[in-house]
Amino acid sequence: MSDSRDDGPEMRPGREAAIRALVLQQVADSHHEKAKRKQRRWFVWGGIGLLTVGVGATAASIVLQAQSVSNDHIVHCLSSDQRAADGSYPGAMASIASADEQGRAGDAIEVCTMMWEQGALEPGYDPTSTTNPPGQVPSAFIVCVMPDGSAAVVPSEEPAICSRLGLAPLEEQG
Repeated sequence: MSDSRDDGPEMRPGREAAIRALVLQQVADSHHEKAKRKQRRWFVWGGIGLLTVGVGATAASIVLQAQSVSNDHIVHCLSSDQRAADGSYPGAMASIASADEQGRAGDAIEVCTMMWEQGALEPGYDPTSTTNPPGQVPSAFIVCVMPDGSAAVVPSEEPAICSRLGLAPLEEQG
């Protein structure tokens, strides 16, 4: 019996070397492409991150710079140091215009303190009732500036409360 195997075409040394070179070239190219994609991804995500930080810092410096009150006829007395679920500011507005037609932002805390004493900022306050119980005045207030330029009195001791609420801090007068 003769042992003759037919395994397909004969592999000549030149053909085997060419196939090996092709496979090695494909592996090298694949690795190189993968490295380029990874590098591109780092550049793109890094650029997006830098852009986001830059825009955020610019917006924060523009929006949250200390401001003076420009609309001094209205004061917003906030009933909480948190925004409502819909993004609004819970509380009430009051007019602080005086007899000489000049409102004073310095009077804002006084006006809001009176509203708290009268219970107007307490939960369950009924503006049509004459028998509302007196309210409990918070221990401290911070004055912020609303987007429309009016004063907002916030019941808080936290110096950064204005920024946390998305309001401008009151510019120091001096």
